[in-house]
Parts: sequence; structure tokens; C-alpha cells
Amino acid sequence: MKGLTNEQVKMSREKYGSNKLPEPKLKKWYEFAIENIFGDKTLMLLLALSAYGIFAAVFGLASFSEPIMVILVISLCTYIGVKMALGIQKSTQELRAKTSTRYCDVIRDGQVQTINKDNLVVGDVVCIGTGQEIYADGYIIEGKISVSNAAINGESKECQKIPINGYVYKKSTSTDDFTNQNSLFAGTTILSGEGKMIVGEVGVNTINGDTLVKMQTLEPPKTALQIAIDKLCDTISRYGTIAAVVTFIALMVTDIAHIGFREYINGGVLEVIQKIAQNISVALTIIVAAVPEGLPLIIKLVTKQNVKTMERFNILAKNPNKIPELAYVDLICTDKTGTLTTGVMTPTTVIDGYGNEVDQGTNLWDCIKQNICLNNSATYDAENNITGGNSIDRAILKYVDFTEFFDIQKNNKIIMKQVFQSEYKYSSCTSESGISYYKGAPEKLIEHCSKMLISEPVAFNKQDKERLLNVIKSMTKKSMRCIALAMANGNIVENTLPDDMVFLGIIGVVDPVRKEVPQAVQIAHEAGIQVIEITGDCHETAVAVATEACIYKEGDLALTNAQFEAMSDDEIKKIIPTLRVISRCSPNTKLRLVSLAQELGRSVGMTGDGTNDSPALKKADVGFGMEAGTDVAKEASDIILTDNNFASIIRGVELGRTFMHDIMMFLEFQLPINFSLLVLSILFPILSGGALLASVQILIINIIMDSLNSLSFGGEPPKAEYMTENPIKKGSGLFIRGAKKRITISTVTFIVLYGILMFSPVSKLFTTDVEAMTARFAMLCIMSVCNGFGIRTEHINLLNGLKNNKTFVYIAAGIVLGTIALCNALGGLIQATAMNMSQWIAIIGLSLTVIVVDVIRKLFIKGENKNHGTI
Repeated sequence: MKGLTNEQVKMSREKYGSNKLPEPKLKKWYEFAIENIFGDKTLMLLLALSAYGIFAAVFGLASFSEPIMVILVISLCTYIGVKMALGIQKSTQELRAKTSTRYCDVIRDGQVQTINKDNLVVGDVVCIGTGQEIYADGYIIEGKISVSNAAINGESKECQKIPINGYVYKKSTSTDDFTNQNSLFAGTTILSGEGKMIVGEVGVNTINGDTLVKMQTLEPPKTALQIAIDKLCDTISRYGTIAAVVTFIALMVTDIAHIGFREYINGGVLEVIQKIAQNISVALTIIVAAVPEGLPLIIKLVTKQNVKTMERFNILAKNPNKIPELAYVDLICTDKTGTLTTGVMTPTTVIDGYGNEVDQGTNLWDCIKQNICLNNSATYDAENNITGGNSIDRAILKYVDFTEFFDIQKNNKIIMKQVFQSEYKYSSCTSESGISYYKGAPEKLIEHCSKMLISEPVAFNKQDKERLLNVIKSMTKKSMRCIALAMANGNIVENTLPDDMVFLGIIGVVDPVRKEVPQAVQIAHEAGIQVIEITGDCHETAVAVATEACIYKEGDLALTNAQFEAMSDDEIKKIIPTLRVISRCSPNTKLRLVSLAQELGRSVGMTGDGTNDSPALKKADVGFGMEAGTDVAKEASDIILTDNNFASIIRGVELGRTFMHDIMMFLEFQLPINFSLLVLSILFPILSGGALLASVQILIINIIMDSLNSLSFGGEPPKAEYMTENPIKKGSGLFIRGAKKRITISTVTFIVLYGILMFSPVSKLFTTDVEAMTARFAMLCIMSVCNGFGIRTEHINLLNGLKNNKTFVYIAAGIVLGTIALCNALGGLIQATAMNMSQWIAIIGLSLTVIVVDVIRKLFIKGENKNHGTI
């Protein structure tokens, strides 16, 4: 089978099109700007009031400064929001490109070539096998497979597919074609078997193409974090609205009481409307101030930064919304091969039925080579490199060079084949000579062997088998994986082993533990994360690897799959805390373990690389797929490890915890501003008359500082101390690790310092109303910066780790200097005025009290921890 030539590929692409699906339409900058302004009703009202303010200023009833500054502030915030949105859109596009890149094997010019699925054309011959996704519509021409059509019709039942002699392809027009015996469709997955198909339709012309294009444009469902944030914003907004109504009433009453009702209305209709509009503007800005608008921004920003950081550490966040879920993970179920170990299998020895090394010049060795070459899903590519198959297939193929491999395959045509399935733990094939070859788990094959081949077939009795199994046991204790080979006369029977097989030998392969894994496991333990090794390997090998990886120690629990299955759900729930290893683990056991752990309130991370791992990956709180895994496993995963390394999982958990800390730092920074503004905006008009702050000042404090500090805290790097904390408990909400207490202390501190500013002798420094309002505005800005220094670290030394987040320093300095510049240089535009040195010293001195209060809090906690023996 030669497949298409390069010229035919070019002609087919020109005639039928590409297999690449159209990318989702990207938004322009002005679309984001419209969404930013007109998607917020409060901002629209502020813009309307500003427009009225300009109209009133034209008639000399008001100043142009405030409405123009409100418009400028909203414009600046819109610019920042648009710039961030464009950056996030670009990152999302890049991530989509990386996760959508898939490869498949095709036959072109008589050679097997690995190509990007987007380069498939009508007429291509595609090699298909277990675990792969089908990337184009077509029909099977060789082999036997079963597929799942769930992606296109929701039907989970397996459909058997076999070739039809003389079949002529026609485009499917009925859903009945989904279940016929030879048609294949893009988006479906191969559950078992292998074969070849001819491509009939590509790209948007496939049955699934139009659906996939529509799916790309759909917004993903909200995560638990997003729902919690929305709930928080709704609650604050509700109280903010109440505060705004009370403030508006208080301002109206104060204005009227100050000059009398008759004087209030004597100025004419436009002047009365202007006064009411000013009070409405202040009330509306309180609603704006109440809601932490920067929170969605910081989530997007931190997500974007985490995605890029993760890529540097070989972690591809296919579902970025799952990154914060990593902070909750307290149980990781990890595969062994390729995750704890290097995944590079190296054959070390071949022994016969007596446990002796096989001589490579014997008839036995020739039979072993026949088994290796014929009963194998791996092959040599055009450059004579081993490719395809699983790690075991690729490892044992190293015993045969490419010339021998192709000669054996050429002289022994395969007429029947059963690929490896974890359920049966062996693969088999029948050659045209009538000899069948078997390869699989020793305990599975040896019991069905009646003879063994040495120089010739001899009896393989019970004592021989027991002795050989003891030899195998000693090999597995050295972390060696053992594969049994056997042969028999006659054709294979699907899923059935004959009882008269001839035993050939055992191949021992070694897959060493990655050097960085033991340390990563130790970090996981210190972080309160339990690690369970789940593997298809035999019990001795599984325990040996788990011991070397520091997962298992004397006294821990290690079970076989049979032992696990024999236990009730209640029994399993009791032993989960001490469980460290499950050997010969089946797909159902993985799914059951995840489900039962979740019923206990555990947050589970699950690794997997096979098609049968996909249910457990999907069920887990965070599913880690492997780059070397099947398409189905990767599709079911939230995060893909491009290096297949367990250490990368722990790095991902650290970044997930960093994500949650960054979110909490922002909340601890922003909410004291919001809460103190709410309280003071109600009390101040009642106690002193007039507004606490001008609406333009509230906008500057809330929106600009929101945006700037989302950048500031979003740049906070991971800290080693995060991995000494216990995982966040499920259902604990947004406020973790004493956040409510810290927010309360900061809010009370802000209000008390405002009281000192307004009602103590300090107030005498500010003799006019505009000076007093300027002081209130400036102090809130500088207090917030001081609070930020205390929030970003729990160390008493506020400079701890600051060199790793220079953005924070620049923004903090920028806010302080910007506040001074705004008041002294542009005060008239924001209803403020220039202040002298003594006034600034008073404001800065009071603001620094926030740091003093924070240090006292930390000293108190430190002393409390010492008393309880926790440090």
C-alpha cells in the first residue's frame, strides 16, 4: 500500500480543501471597549451625568473640570481593560493552537509518515489504533476496530468496524451511517483494535466539523471560583446600593438644611437639577467603589501569567480555569511508568523457563525474535527509528535491528491479531504459517503453558513454574518489569488463551525512577498532599518503585487490584488515608478510588495516559494527561504534562496555590478600601455635611487602583512557604487562612485613622473644605499602599521577597508620587488642592500607622503560634 504521492496530496488539498478548522473570530479593540463601557450600567449612568455636567457648565451652572475628569478616568480604565483583554485573547489563541496540535500516521509514497492532523487530505491512507481520535471522515480498509461515537451522537455503545470488499465511498447523509460497519467520522475515538482508513471528507466538510467550529466559540462554564467571586460581587453591590441610596438622601437633606428649602429651589430648574445630579453622581460612585471591579481582571491576569509560567515548567493548562483547583488538591493518584519513572524502557535480560540467560544463537532466540517482530504494535520508520506502540513494545524491539524486523514481517504475513488490552493483559497474533504468538503478564501466560522451549520443547511442570515465578519475583523487587512470551499452534481466539502454549521466555526491562521525583514527593508530603501510586505493574515492582520514590515506607498500605476490588466502599474509605500503592490497577479501580475519595471530601488529582484512564481523569478534580498519552486521555484531561513528569505536577500545585494567594492578597488590599468607603460615605454626610469624597476621586481610587494593583499582586511569584501549608479545604470559599480577620483589622484601621484625621487636632492643619477633602483622598490612596506592603508577606520584614516582584515596588511608588502630583499639580481638575509639607507629613504619618498595626498583628500571631508549639 503506497498511499498518495506528494503531487496527489497537493491536488487533493486544492480540490477538497484543508482539514484545518477555522479559528474562532478574534475581537477588535473597539469591541472590547464597547463591552467595557456599555456592559456596565453604572458607568453608563456616570457618563450620562458627566454629559449633563458639561451641558450645565456651558450655561455657567457648573465647572467643566469634574465631568471631564470623570470621562478621562473612565477612558483611562477602558484603555487598561482593553489592553489587558487583547493580551489575554492573544494568550488564549496561543494556548488553543498548542492544545489543538495533534498528529497521526499516514502512508504516503509507500512510507509511514507522521503529520499534523491539519495536513490530512481526501484520499490519504491513515494508520489508526487503540486510543486514537479520528480526525477526518472516511472508511476502514484494513483491520478490525471498535469505536465510540459519543462525540457525534451521544451513544456510548461500541461500534465494530471492518472493511467491505469493493466498497465505494459516499458522503454520509443519515445518522444511520454512524453505526454501519465501515464508515468512520472525525471526533470519534478508537476503543480497541488497529487498522487503516481512507479519508473521504476533511475540515468543515466532515459531519463533526460544523459542530466543532460552533463549540470553539462557546464560553466554558463558570468554575467554583468564578461563581464564588460573582456571589461576593453581588453581595457587596447590594450593600453598596443601599449605601448609595442612604448617602443620596443624606446629601440632599444636608444641602437643604444648610441653605433652606426655599433658597435651594430659588436658583432655577437647571441649577436644582445640577445639584441633584452632583449628589446622584456621588451616590453612583459609591456603588462603583463598593464592587471590586479589578477582581475579574486580576483573575484573568493571574491565569494568563500562570499559563505562561506553567509552559516553562512543561505544564500545558488545557483548561486554565482549573489552575486554582490545584490549590485544593490533597490527594494525587499517579501512574508509575513515564511519570514516576523516565518512561524509557531498556531491555536488560532475557531468560528461559529454567531462569537462565537465553543464548542469542539458538532456535529459542529465533522464536523469541519472531514473537517480538510479529506480536508488536511498534515499528521502524523511514529513518530506521523505532516508533509507535507502547513503551514495552518499543523497548523489546531494540533486540531486533530494522533489517531483521522487515525480513521477519515480510516472510510471516499476519492473518489475525489482538492488540494489548489492560483487561486481558496480553496481545497476540497468528501468522499465515498457523503459529500464534502471545506476549503479556507472566502470571497470565505461564499458567496456560504446558511446555517450554529450550533447545527443543520440554515439559513445563508445576515445579518449573513455581521456580520461574520466584525468579521473576526477585527481578521485580529490583524494579524490573517482566514480560512473558509464548507460542501455540492454531489461530488465536479473541480474548481467550489456549491451554497448550509453549513458553518461550521472560524479557526483563528497566525503567529507572526520575532523579527529581523523590524530592517532589517529599515536597508533596510537606504540603499535606497524599500520593498514591496506581500502576498496571506487578505488586513487587510497584512497591519497589514506590519505595524508591519515597511514596511507600514500612507500615504503609499497598494493595493489589484484586484486594481492592474485594473490599466494600466503606472499607476502602477507612483505608484511603494509609493507602500508598495499588498494583495491577484496572480502569474501574481508578474511577472507584477517585469517587470514594471525593465522597470523603478529598480533592483528587489523577494522572493517566491511556484511553481507559479517561473516565477517572474526567471524574477527578484535576486530570493530568501525558503528552505521550492517547488522544482520548488528553481530551479528558484538564492539564497536560509535556514531560510526563511527576515533579511537574507538584510544580503545578505550587502555582495553583500561588494563584489563590494572589487572589486573596488582592481582596485583602481592595476590600478594606471598599468597606471603609461604604461606611464613611454614609456616616460623613450625617456627621459633617457634604460628601466624603468627590465622585471623580472615588473613581480614581477604586478603578485605577484596582487595575494597577491587579498588575501588582498578579506579579507576585511562587513562595516556598506556600508548599508548607495544608491544601485549602473544599467548600471553604474565597476567604482562607484568616483573610476575614485581616480584612476586618485593615478596614477598622482605615476608619479609625479617618476619624483621627477629621476629628482630632490633626484636622486643624486643613482649614478649608477643599483641603480637608484632598487630605481624605490622599490618605486613602497612601494607606492602601501601606496596607499592600503588609499583605504581600506574612513576614515581619515587609521587604522579604520584594526583589522578586519589582512591579509591586514600581506601582506602589507610582501611586504615592501620582497622588502627590494629582493634588499639587492637577488639584483643580479633581476637586482637590495643593498642600504644604506639614500637611503631607501628617497624611503620610497617619498612613504609616497601617504598617504598625500590621506588624503588631503579626507579632501577636507569632507569639500565639509559639504558645501552641506550631513554630
